[in-house]
Amino acid sequence: MNNKEINEFKTNAVIALSERRILDTIKLVRSLPPAVLSYDIRGALDSVEEHYRLMLEYFARGASDPGRESAHAAILTDLRGVVDRCVRALQAEATPSQYFNVVRTVAVHPSRTVADVLAEYADVRAQLAATFDVAGIDTATDRMRADERRLARELFERTWTEYPLGKLSYTAIADAVGPDGTLSHDMRMRVLAAIGLGLLEVYDAHRFHLLADILDYTSDEKEALAAMVWLLTALFRYRSRKHSDEVEARLTAAMDHPLWHARVRAANRALLQSRDTERVVRRMRDELMPDIMRLSEDILDKKTREELLGDIMADAEANPEWEEKLRSSGMYDRMRELSEMTGDGADVFMGAFAHLKSMPFFSSIDAWFTPFDESQADVAEALGGDMAQFVQMLCRMPMPCDSDKFSMLFALRSGPAAQREALAMQLGENSAMLEQLSEMRSTSESDTDLAARSYAQNLYRFFKLYPRHNEFFDPFARQIMPTSLSIAGRQIADSDTLRESAELLFKIGAWSDARAAIEAVASTEGNASAELYQKSGYCSEQLGEYNTAIESYTLADLYDDASPWTLRRLAASLRRTGNPERAIEPLRRLCRLRPDDKAARLNLAFSLIESREYAEASRLLQELEAESDDTRRLWRAQAWTAFMTDDYARARRYYDMVRSDNPSARDFLNMGHLAWVERRLPDAIEAYRQAMLADSLTAEQLRGRITEDFPAIVPKGIRRSELPLLLDAIQMA
Repeated sequence: MNNKEINEFKTNAVIALSERRILDTIKLVRSLPPAVLSYDIRGALDSVEEHYRLMLEYFARGASDPGRESAHAAILTDLRGVVDRCVRALQAEATPSQYFNVVRTVAVHPSRTVADVLAEYADVRAQLAATFDVAGIDTATDRMRADERRLARELFERTWTEYPLGKLSYTAIADAVGPDGTLSHDMRMRVLAAIGLGLLEVYDAHRFHLLADILDYTSDEKEALAAMVWLLTALFRYRSRKHSDEVEARLTAAMDHPLWHARVRAANRALLQSRDTERVVRRMRDELMPDIMRLSEDILDKKTREELLGDIMADAEANPEWEEKLRSSGMYDRMRELSEMTGDGADVFMGAFAHLKSMPFFSSIDAWFTPFDESQADVAEALGGDMAQFVQMLCRMPMPCDSDKFSMLFALRSGPAAQREALAMQLGENSAMLEQLSEMRSTSESDTDLAARSYAQNLYRFFKLYPRHNEFFDPFARQIMPTSLSIAGRQIADSDTLRESAELLFKIGAWSDARAAIEAVASTEGNASAELYQKSGYCSEQLGEYNTAIESYTLADLYDDASPWTLRRLAASLRRTGNPERAIEPLRRLCRLRPDDKAARLNLAFSLIESREYAEASRLLQELEAESDDTRRLWRAQAWTAFMTDDYARARRYYDMVRSDNPSARDFLNMGHLAWVERRLPDAIEAYRQAMLADSLTAEQLRGRITEDFPAIVPKGIRRSELPLLLDAIQMA
């Protein structure tokens, strides 16, 4: 079967299961080519069918069966597993992705298991430990190190691709990563990633159990947080799928761990922060960094730059002229903005290091999940060279993430020796400052938060930058929302976490999810407030759902009728929905609260004009004109209100002023209306002709625009019968 046929089979089977059509699904599976229905798949299918047949017999006899619903759900779950196995077997033959390339490779030795690889790996590690500092065995040591690397790769690949993960493999992996396991931290992290990556490929109950085991038993908080990130990502991947009772029970049990809540909140926060990465990258690339580079070039000549760089650690007062230039140029504002973004958890390094992910190190899939620590071979090698201080500092720093630290290491290592020596000298001279730098973090971030954010960024880089990333399910392309999950989401649906999630989503502009989180806060607390309705309304407004925004702002106003912000947003939304007459009341209240707010009074004037309350609008505009030095933006409104209140001389005076302010077709139309009402027909003809030219109108289009304004100008005494004459005169002019 080709990929199209495989996808059709999967779609039809999933639809049948969602409609609980079990017999149709069984028939669909049995119609597959015999080669796909292996002994194991046929056995599982026969078992499902037998259980369903027995259930139907009891049902047909009318027998009482209190466990029927749970048995029915279990049969559906088991049958979905059979469908998954069939789809994977079909894809293994037809799909050229890296995952299935590895599946076909490991299938060459079907009897070899994850347990076998783990045993061999442990044996090689023991031999290497026994050769430590023993002379004369370099060749043997090199061979064992090569075996170690080969087995580490094979362990990752088999853990990643084995499906379903058998009981023997499950037990072996659980022992290896458990509290008494012999695997090093870096290998445990890679195995953990293989568990999670395989789970995103195909649903596997044993992998959920392994992630829960790690959360329960690991003594390493980084490993626990990595497991939590993978768990939330997998639950999001299968958010519309019914989990088996066993999976639900295991995850529910894991939630009893005393650190569960802190970990799940940290992972939730990190995954939500990742949703802002693309915006931050664009901002860094298109705005912040170009501005900083341009400013540095404009402000400082080469000689000054050299002096400044040489004296960068000196007291700022030693260079007051430079300090003033930097402040006046906006450089400080940009740097402060960058610092604030970092403090808020923004991924400011993604864009900076993305181009360095083409280095050979990153061609191996497991490298993307390798911790940057002294036990890693490349890091250990650098610690013995001229970059030792730099690498030690990177090992201590909580950020950037491991992937970016490797990028920094390889970029510098490939540079000139003189550059590395200069770096070593700078590090030696400024070691105290660098110690402080290594501890820099947001004041609200704990070690748990930082570890979760770092690991989420590792995953983000893999799913976005790995050479074959398009072959993988990308959770970061689908607006991940952990608080909405059916299992773990319940554990982070408390008021504090929902508020935190809402604030973060609000800050990054994820308006739809932010509104949902805000509504969940109100529901959870059972005590709504003006602030919640304000934010919900603003989200709706940003989504273009102005009627919904009006409802929220109205409720916010009920809770706090003295909020200028609410009144301003409510009035703006009412005007956008074509209800200027309803906007007048909140704007009048706003003007009473803020009598010196000229913008509020101007908006009130425009709402009055849109509501045809021209006399009051005219008085308000004249007051604003008397108080303002720049009245240009009032001219058109003044002219129109004067015209509509029959003060033609004042209207004519303002339209004469408008002529000097780049008049539009609308301006010329209004001038033509005024001239026509005043029986200045030559002026009317010329004004309408200018309107035609301004918007390249045909005579018929001009007729339409004038006719649209008849309700306003006919009551002023114009003669409708003159319109054809005017149009002909315009064309003859």
